[in-house]
Amino acid sequence: MSTQPIDRAASAPAFHRRGREQGFVGVDGRGRERVPAAEVPTFCPPPPLSLDQVGLPFSFICDLVLKLLYFNGNLIGSDLAGLACLPWSVTTEALTFLTKEGFCATTGARSTTKAHEEFAAGLEYLVSTAGRERARERLELSQYAGPAPVPFDDYLASARSLAGDPAVVAADAMVEALSDLVLPTEVIDVVGTALTARQALFLYGPPGNGKSSIAEACAAVLGNPIFIPHALYVHGEVVRVFDPVHHRPVAGPAILHDPRWTLVYRPVVRTGGELRAQQLEPAFDRTMGFYEAPLQVKANGGIFHVDDFGRQVISPREILNRLIVPLETGVDHLNISRAGTTVSVPYATVLLLSTNLDPSELVDEAFLRRVRYKALIPDPSPADFRVIFKRVCAARKIGYDDRAVDYLIETHYTPTGRSLRGCQPRDLVDQLISTSRYLGRTPELSREMIDRVARAYFAKFHYAAGLIPEAVTPPE
Repeated sequence: MSTQPIDRAASAPAFHRRGREQGFVGVDGRGRERVPAAEVPTFCPPPPLSLDQVGLPFSFICDLVLKLLYFNGNLIGSDLAGLACLPWSVTTEALTFLTKEGFCATTGARSTTKAHEEFAAGLEYLVSTAGRERARERLELSQYAGPAPVPFDDYLASARSLAGDPAVVAADAMVEALSDLVLPTEVIDVVGTALTARQALFLYGPPGNGKSSIAEACAAVLGNPIFIPHALYVHGEVVRVFDPVHHRPVAGPAILHDPRWTLVYRPVVRTGGELRAQQLEPAFDRTMGFYEAPLQVKANGGIFHVDDFGRQVISPREILNRLIVPLETGVDHLNISRAGTTVSVPYATVLLLSTNLDPSELVDEAFLRRVRYKALIPDPSPADFRVIFKRVCAARKIGYDDRAVDYLIETHYTPTGRSLRGCQPRDLVDQLISTSRYLGRTPELSREMIDRVARAYFAKFHYAAGLIPEAVTPPE
């Protein structure tokens, strides 16, 4: 590992290139096994070795260390450095200062240190009475007490590398990613082309045909996992980025990197009818005293999926008005109001809109023009419906019978003009399995079980006023 300090004024490409050069797995103190270049993320932040490389004010680090001690009680020095995601060389500087000021103290050695660690890393530290008072004062300004944030300039280097990623989504990779779905070839081609161009995509059509599943598959073909910071330090304010709801950490051999960053799979940030305008801006929590990053920033490097487009609390026009500048310029402007400033972030997100409403009734042609790629996700044909049914039965280990599916269609679809939906085979088979367990039977596609499941699944809501429902009479 290089011991040269990071030049914060260096260009973004030089910064993340150095990170790639320091990529290792299996670090055990005795040797390092290099990660193949093809598997290393485009941007790999190297671990900081000094206070200058951390890039944060010393006063902020001292306050963070004090708050971690305040919330967690007595801590071993090395454990405290782990919670702060800071090197011990920086953590010990903060602890030395806090000890001299009377804000914390040590109870003595409580842990054995490794050969390469300092003796002080094995000492147990605790907050003094004066330190508790000091911590409460700092908590009134901000209750953030997590991994140390990353300087905004370092995050810009990451975002630029994502925005400038020239990776092409190959046709065969797109087909493979969507192999679990039965879709027309022209739909797969439109989706793959949109991802290659890193342009917005609009999926529309009847409900239950896989629009949400397409969004999940899209992220898998965008590229290798990426590093995202736990939080950002922007003009004295903390902006939390990592969200366990949307970000899935990568398990496996660790790549040596700055622990303030986490390696995650390409994110799919999904929102539906609950989307509000505030979620598209840095949201300041007055109780906690720090910001939450907007959804499109959390989705950087992945997919920002607005599901049920047109059913949000805010109008479709408001959503597109907010995102129109990032879509056209590739730059998103974020207002950090408490710091009295606006910062610009490269927009490296693929916006995916999906709806079962008529697109022409949601927005006008001028807005649809900004969303360059559009694809109708149609209802499956009877042949495709049977293919889906067969796949579901195989996955659930139930015997498939074409005659049973023919009976289902002829009895419960054709007479009522009911449309076939891609999700229905899965729903009906799962319901059949549950019903069979309830009855103590072996699950099978019998006519009796199909009728039971269909009557429970296809409710007749026009009889909800208390009228007696008509019985379904199977054909002779």
